[in-house]
Amino acid sequence: MRYVKAEHLEKGMVLVYTLYDNNEKILLKANRKLTQNYINRIQQLDIMGLYVFEDDEICEHTPTVSEQTRLKAIKSLKRLNIDDCIYIANNIVEEIRESESMIVETINLSSYDNYTYTHSVNVDILSVILGVACGLRDDELRRLSQAALLHDIGKTCVPIEILNKPGKLTEEEFAEVKKHPQYGYNMLKDNYDVSSVTRNAILSHHENEDGSGYPRNLTSEHIHLFAKIIHIADVYDALTTKRVYKDAMNPADALEYLMGNAERMFDKELVTIFMDYIAPYPLGVQVELSTGQKGLVVKNNRKMLSRPIVRLEGGALVDLMEHLDITIVKLLTNLNA
Repeated sequence: MRYVKAEHLEKGMVLVYTLYDNNEKILLKANRKLTQNYINRIQQLDIMGLYVFEDDEICEHTPTVSEQTRLKAIKSLKRLNIDDCIYIANNIVEEIRESESMIVETINLSSYDNYTYTHSVNVDILSVILGVACGLRDDELRRLSQAALLHDIGKTCVPIEILNKPGKLTEEEFAEVKKHPQYGYNMLKDNYDVSSVTRNAILSHHENEDGSGYPRNLTSEHIHLFAKIIHIADVYDALTTKRVYKDAMNPADALEYLMGNAERMFDKELVTIFMDYIAPYPLGVQVELSTGQKGLVVKNNRKMLSRPIVRLEGGALVDLMEHLDITIVKLLTNLNA
C-alpha cells in the first residue's frame, strides 16, 4: 500500500481502510474506488492523506485499534463524558492485547481539525503499547489507558484562542497552558470515580527526569511510571502531528528527539523500549537509499524497524536486513499537509 497526500488523490485509487467522517459515519468503505466527489469530501475534512492499494501488495495491515473505537473515544472526549471515556479506555487495552502486532507502522490519518481529541486517543494507544511492552498487568494497563486518554482534559479549562494561537505564546499565556495538568487533576478528583494513580499520572505527565518539568518540578524518582510513559507518548505524537503553528516532524526525527532528550526529559530505558515499537519509516512512504536509489517502504522488519523492505522504482525489492551496506538516508514523502 502507498500513502498519498489528500491533494494528490486521483479518481480510481482504491482505499485500504474504511474512511469515517467526524460524526462516526462511513464516508467510503475499504476496497472502494475513489470518485471526484469523495476526493472533494476528503479534502474538506482536512485529512492529510490516505492509504491506497498498490498493484502488487506484499501484505495487508490491520490497525492495532479499530477506527470505530477511535471515533467513539473522540466523541466521548468532545462530550466530556468521563464514564464513557473510562469504558472506551478499557476497551482500547483489550483491542491492543488481542491485536496481531503492536508495531506502529502507518501514518495517522485523522483530520487535524479535531487535534485535541485525536491526540488524546493517539497518546492512549501509544501509552498502552509501551505499557504492554513493559510487562504491566491488565489492571495497571486499564488505569494507564484511562490516564492517557484523559491526560489533556484540563485543556478544556484553557481559552481556545491560547491553545490554537498560531504564533509564540506570551509568558502569561504559556503559564495558563501549564496549568492544564492541575485543572485535569482537579476535575477528576472532585467529580468522578477515578483512581488516585490515574489522577496523579494526569497531574505529572509534563514532569521531566531532571526536575525541569511542571507543575511540581518533580525529579525522576518521584515521577510515577504511568506519567513517564504518557510523557513519551504525548511528546512523540505532538511532534509528528501538524498544527496551525508548526509542521509535522517525520517519525525518524521524532524518535531521535526522544533519544536525544533521554535522561533530561524522558526515562532512557522507556524510550529505548518505545523505539522497538515505532517504525521510523512508516509503510507506504517514499525513501532514498544510500545507493541513490528511491523506493517505497512496503514491509517492516519487526526485529529491526530501521531496516525495512523497500520496493525500488523499477519494481525490485531490497531487504535492508539482507543488505547491511545499504541504509535509508532520507524520507522523501512530505508528511505535512
